Amino acid sequence: MDYQYSYLIGTLVLIIIWLILFFLRKDVRKEMLILSLVAGFAGLIVDPVYSSDWWRPLTLTNTMPGIESFIFGFGVVGIGAVIYEEAFNKKLKTKKQFNIINYLFIAILTLILFFGCFFILKINSFYSSIPAFLIPLAVIFVKRRDLILDSLYSGILLTMLSIIFYAVPELITPGWITASWNFGIISKISILKIPLEDLIWFFLVGLYAGPLYEYLRGGKLVKK
Repeated sequence: MDYQYSYLIGTLVLIIIWLILFFLRKDVRKEMLILSLVAGFAGLIVDPVYSSDWWRPLTLTNTMPGIESFIFGFGVVGIGAVIYEEAFNKKLKTKKQFNIINYLFIAILTLILFFGCFFILKINSFYSSIPAFLIPLAVIFVKRRDLILDSLYSGILLTMLSIIFYAVPELITPGWITASWNFGIISKISILKIPLEDLIWFFLVGLYAGPLYEYLRGGKLVKK
């Protein structure tokens, strides 16, 4: 079976969820757009690394990265950034402007850790992701313990939603997961046909993205 459109189908499912969250809450739109755009471009950078050992999805253009790389990063981080606020009816209360210095520090630290672990220490891209997400997150938690709950719930909710990313392409193009993932590298443990590492990765992204904007704005989440 031709799986060239499977990755695209999965990313479009994410965009549908993204749009629902975007239109439901006017007050989170700026947060979603800022983080989604940055993550979209980051997806173009990191997807070739992930596809070198973890999985090898076909893309619409038969290139890596493809347009799917941007859409995936855009959708996943945008959803993870606001899912807690929307699910628990929270809003951001702040008078501060977006702290670009703090953002650059967190973003650069994340990329250095990820690429350093992969290219210098020669660690698998999945395991390289763990310190890349958790160490910057520890920096955030040291300064903002009040964001731990936001982070945990965001991780859980994003992981639950991620199932749709796999289920829809697998339903339309059966065998996509088996054909695209390198099960010789990962643990071979699957839940609902989804590789365990992928579920952990989505959880880590939710942990990371959930409190990010609140931290950068120096704001607190309160009942809407």
